Amino acid sequence: MIAAQTLSWRELPNAPYTGRHNDAFFVSASSGWIVNGAGEIYRTQDGGSSWALQFSKSSAHFRSVGFLNALRGFAGNVGAGEFGATDRSPLYQTFDGGQSWTPIPGWNGRTPTGLCGMQVVNDSVVVAVGRVRGPASFARTTDGGAVWRSKDMSAYAAGLIDVYFSHPDTGFVVGLTNVDHELSSGIILYTEDGGDTWETRFRSTRTGEWCWKISFPSARVGYASLQRNSRSPIYFLKTSDGGKTWEEKLFSESYYFVQGIGFIDENRGWIGGNSTMPVYETVDGGETWWAESIRPRLNRFRFLGDSLAYAVGRSVHKLADWSTVANDPVPIRMDATVNQNFPNPFDTSTSIRFTVGSPSRVTLDVYDLLGRRVTRLVDGFRAPGDYSIEWNGRDDSGSRMSNGTYLYVLRTGIDRHVRSMHLMR
Repeated sequence: MIAAQTLSWRELPNAPYTGRHNDAFFVSASSGWIVNGAGEIYRTQDGGSSWALQFSKSSAHFRSVGFLNALRGFAGNVGAGEFGATDRSPLYQTFDGGQSWTPIPGWNGRTPTGLCGMQVVNDSVVVAVGRVRGPASFARTTDGGAVWRSKDMSAYAAGLIDVYFSHPDTGFVVGLTNVDHELSSGIILYTEDGGDTWETRFRSTRTGEWCWKISFPSARVGYASLQRNSRSPIYFLKTSDGGKTWEEKLFSESYYFVQGIGFIDENRGWIGGNSTMPVYETVDGGETWWAESIRPRLNRFRFLGDSLAYAVGRSVHKLADWSTVANDPVPIRMDATVNQNFPNPFDTSTSIRFTVGSPSRVTLDVYDLLGRRVTRLVDGFRAPGDYSIEWNGRDDSGSRMSNGTYLYVLRTGIDRHVRSMHLMR
């Protein structure tokens, strides 16, 4: 848990910049692909340090990408009539690692109009859904892409945007209930038979919104974003029972254009999408959120275990423990620093010193290893300078905390720093 908390995002300086990269997929820590609405597919083979344009088709609008291995992959096109796209081929495939791409030649069932979300479930099963303004379709292959079958989902939803399967036959799709977005609610559907039949697991209580992305960091806990083109407040969805029930949770009282959502564990995650406002982060399962120093417009998070992730939007960001990366090519603007607490370990109280480099709103919080905030020690504007604060080992209610390891997190407008400390009474 401590390792996950020390990870931080950085924008990759050589990544292509565009209106929005829609999806990313990595077959290893270093080898991956990104796709965008300009009909472009890029590949990196060095963990994002450099990118090569492999395929470009201006009539297509690629929304999703997935690979079974380093050679065999697929890219979903949103289809004609959406965002200026005229290409009617909903799915492209490659057999040579992306050097060449061709449309899927035929479908078992009605050809989807377009595909938005895709998941590689295992080395032979891939599922996909579409599309953002309908019609709703579910697509699946169980033989590595040799045969694709599609299902008309109009009986269940007006459009589908994302998909998550925990097992080749068991999973969720998310989307909208009405092609007129002002009349739509968010919807989550569930299947246990590979998509032959579906049941509604959730429908949001408001109109003018729809489910955009879904993220399951564990078998028990999952999240889904709710997008709105206007109006507020803004909510997201959370399940703590494996998707049997979903809770609407407040994200923002004011308007925020939510799209991407991703969680690296049950408690730590990010929401993005707005074109002018920052991405937001939580470490307490969505109870509280704060602005993160990531370029806006994030649409997709891809996690490679618990110590590496990529996120795409206008650019590409990488989540890693940068202190372990040799010859780091990405500069960091350091607006604040925080020292190791002293004494450490401690019994009755400890001192935490930090430095602020420019006028900023500063927060300093203490968390337990489950990601629950114990107390907030600092919250307010600070001028440049050195500061010190004491923690007496108690929570906000004044109760004494038990022995163990705690994390303290310093945040300013552009920086976030995490250290651990040990309470031993």
